[in-house]
Amino acid sequence: MSYLAGNSPGGLEPWEEEYSQHVSQSLAQLSQKHRLIILLSVGLITAIEVSNRLSINVLLPDLQGNVAGTSDEVSWVVILYNLGFLCSMAISYWMTRVLGSRRHLLVSIAFYATGAIGCFLSPHSLRLLLISRVIMGFGGGAFLVRTVILIRLMFPGNASIFAISCLYAELSVFEAVYPVAMGWISDTLRWNYAFLLDFPFLAIGTFLIWKYLPWGHLSLHSEKSYLDAWGGGLLLAALGAMQIALSRGERDLWFQSPLIVCCLVVAVVCFAGFLWWDWRPENPAPVFHLRTIWREASLRSYVLIVAIVGAMLSAGLYVLPQYLRFVQDYSATQTGGFISTYTIGLGIGLLVTVRYVQPRLGGVRVVALGAVMMCASSINFIYIWTPTTPTWLLALSIFLQGLSMAPLVRGASNIATGQAAFFHVNDISTSYFFIRQLGNTFGVTAATVMFDRRQTLHSARLVDVANRLDPTLQSTLAQYSSLIERNGGAASNPALGAIQIFQSDVITQSRLLSYIDIYFGLAVLSAIIFLLIVVTRPKNASSPVRPHFHLW
Repeated sequence: MSYLAGNSPGGLEPWEEEYSQHVSQSLAQLSQKHRLIILLSVGLITAIEVSNRLSINVLLPDLQGNVAGTSDEVSWVVILYNLGFLCSMAISYWMTRVLGSRRHLLVSIAFYATGAIGCFLSPHSLRLLLISRVIMGFGGGAFLVRTVILIRLMFPGNASIFAISCLYAELSVFEAVYPVAMGWISDTLRWNYAFLLDFPFLAIGTFLIWKYLPWGHLSLHSEKSYLDAWGGGLLLAALGAMQIALSRGERDLWFQSPLIVCCLVVAVVCFAGFLWWDWRPENPAPVFHLRTIWREASLRSYVLIVAIVGAMLSAGLYVLPQYLRFVQDYSATQTGGFISTYTIGLGIGLLVTVRYVQPRLGGVRVVALGAVMMCASSINFIYIWTPTTPTWLLALSIFLQGLSMAPLVRGASNIATGQAAFFHVNDISTSYFFIRQLGNTFGVTAATVMFDRRQTLHSARLVDVANRLDPTLQSTLAQYSSLIERNGGAASNPALGAIQIFQSDVITQSRLLSYIDIYFGLAVLSAIIFLLIVVTRPKNASSPVRPHFHLW
């Protein structure tokens, strides 16, 4: 009897039938205990990557000052990691076919560790830091998608609920501790030492994967020898050119810059060429099986929703630590505590959603619920954010933001991929994460561009209002000057100091208003998701969805 019997619908292509038999024979040899050890081993590496990717936002303010970079330059620390992550996912299926799951994971750990060492060695070099982040992202892009695929293959049907719960518990522990730990290291030593935190866990995970994950391939022999160099090259070129154009467009005035125009043309041409090449029936092992993916109506219908969810997730986590550090003046350790509060809310929300909410409401209604909750959470931030918002109110609001994000992330992953047959798991899951990570990149880029533009606007307006309220401004400057004269000593310059304090107030207020504008954008995106759910809901939306694991 096939290990995965009962999951194969009729009308399969020949390669799908062969793949079904091959995977069944390979996985039937693993005991339940062996599968659980593999799951927790790969989950450990995944927990490190996800926790580090989350916690890097805590370090950005310290990092910006240390490498003397602008907010735009420092945003590339996140953007280039995402770009490496995307490139890794684009070729991860092929690497697994050629190397096998164990070799692929070990090679990816080596890339990730190399990038982490480079980040540690770059406390004053922005160029080395950015190169290291690309390498780190290229290694980290394999972990989460391979974990998801291994769960679907090793724990089919109802067994996946137990596997998902184990992974949620493992990931939640690291996500709750890591932001505080990295923030404490940054405050106590220096931000670059925080990257050393990964290595003990990477060593343990590497040993467990090397010892317990079996050799071999979960792929067809006819696929392993074929390298889709054209497809991979076209896709990577399109991604690189697109990222340069989006990240530099605002500063270089978009179509007024020959470089931006060239990058946009290259991105469009290369992506169109990739679609044509990957779709060809003559391509025996494409980067993505686009013909197979296109048959998945749920993923096809919800591509835009998945991308928006990714953008909201990354933009919110990118802005929140900056507000806490630049406006509220919390330390890195305290900011890490707030981010841990967010992850605790997210973890609780995910467990509640997977066990109670989703079985009763279904994937589509869960996404709609998450969109409403995220809209309310974002509006809440718009009204409570000030330079002196109480700590308890911030912590509660951040916890609720994580809680609200959970049904949105969980529901989006399931309506897009939950109906996929097991022999499509590689393609569908990789496509889902690729689209969402693309949304992550767009989210950080859009937040950076919007922040620069809105801060300039708000600064000009604040100064203009101050000029129109000249008597009030003069009175305020006089108070500042008097304060400095009383406490600054004989060497102080009260008039100059008063102007500097006023400038600092303008910068702080313009930052605050810009962050509020970004969260207003998140509220609008939540409303758009709700409308898209209403408009694009498929006929089989109410059909049961298989338990499926997607966290970030």
